[in-house]
Parts: sequence; structure tokens; C-alpha cells
Amino acid sequence: MAREPSGTAPEDVFFREVDEEVRKDQLAGFWHRYGRWIVIAVGAGLVALAGFLWWREEQIRKVGVLSEEYSAAQKGLEIGSAKAVQEIDRFASGNYGGYTALARFTKASRAVENGDNAAALAEYKALAADTKLPQPLRDLATITAVRVEYDTLAPADVVTRLKPLAQPGAPWFGVAGEMLAVAYMAQGKPELAGPIFAAISSDETIAPSLRQRAQQLAASLGSLPDVAPAAAAPAAEPTTGKN
Repeated sequence: MAREPSGTAPEDVFFREVDEEVRKDQLAGFWHRYGRWIVIAVGAGLVALAGFLWWREEQIRKVGVLSEEYSAAQKGLEIGSAKAVQEIDRFASGNYGGYTALARFTKASRAVENGDNAAALAEYKALAADTKLPQPLRDLATITAVRVEYDTLAPADVVTRLKPLAQPGAPWFGVAGEMLAVAYMAQGKPELAGPIFAAISSDETIAPSLRQRAQQLAASLGSLPDVAPAAAAPAAEPTTGKN
């Protein structure tokens, strides 16, 4: 026991010692009563943390495996592998998150390549109606469906379906805007088509080839803004030197 400073009354020392013993007894009683549950709670927390860390690592591993499998399937399609077609079908009909959506787009694209526009349109329209997909992907499906049947659609139908998506700043403004502007031209409304072509031509986020094409069409419709000629540089003043 630590020595008490001189001048401490004996009764103060006695009460302090009693108070310390009471606190020790209370702590011992508390641990006797609740210690088991504290250990269980801490153990459960550690198990939960370990489970979460394992789940996260497992998800990362699975994503890596899926990425490799999907990439291999895409490469297999390029060489006409029948196994690759089966793999894409597996992804498209399964529950693999973003890879399932990509596989569905791939299937629709292959249907177009094989001349089966009906199957392609059915898939694109199903993608456009799938509320589980991000809106940009649904919009892309709508735009691609219009492109597949563009030649058979009335210009008014093209306008109705693409006008909401052909707004400057929208993810697919370039592609949707070009088809919308062409539809306006087919309706005999160049005054509506020209500004769209001009907006596409000045949007640096759009592919250069599409911008160049839009610029040419905008120019043919007289919709490009006039560029002021550069001001002539002032003539240099003659210098005089002393002889």
C-alpha cells in the first residue's frame, strides 16, 4: 500500500481504503455477472469483421474471374468460337451484374450481324424497359433499337423516340442528335436540323468523325456561326537611326 502523505488523518486513510475495496468488489461483481457476455459480444464482432473481410475479398476475386471469362468469350466471338457463343449466352441469361447487360447487348448486336433484326429489336427493347439497368444503358438500348429499324420508321416516330435523348450534355447526344436531325430533314424542317448539327460539331466530347460530319451538314444548312476574320496586324513603324 502506498504511503499516505504526512498530515493525513487516520480516518481519511481508513475511508479511502474502504472505498477502494468496495470499488474492487463492484468491479469483480460486474465482471462475474457480465464478463461472459462481453467476451461473447467481442468474439461475435471479430467473427463478423472476419466474415466481412472474407466476403469482400471473395467478391473481388469473383469479379476478377468474371472479367477474365467475359474477355475470353469476347475474343472467342471474333474467331467464331462456338464455345464463346455459349459463354455469352450464359452471361446473358445469368445474374452477373454488368456483365449480364454487356452480354445482352452483344447478343443483340450479333443478331443484327446475322440479319435477324427481329431478335435484335426484341432484345434492345427488353433492355430499354429493364428498370434494374442504369438509365444511360437503357437510353443506349432505345437509340440502338431506333438505329436498327431506322429505315422503316416514319420520321415522326424517330423524333418522338429520340428527341428526349438528343439534348446537349446527354450521354448519347452525338448519336441520337444526328439521327434526330436527319429525321427533321426528312420532314422538311432544316431549320430544326441545322442547330442540332451545329451543336454536335462544337461538342468536344463527341467523336471527331461524328463532329466533322455534323459540321459539314451544318455548313450545308447555313447553321454554323460566322467566324469573324482575324484583324490585320498593325504595320510596323519605320525606325530611324542616327548617322
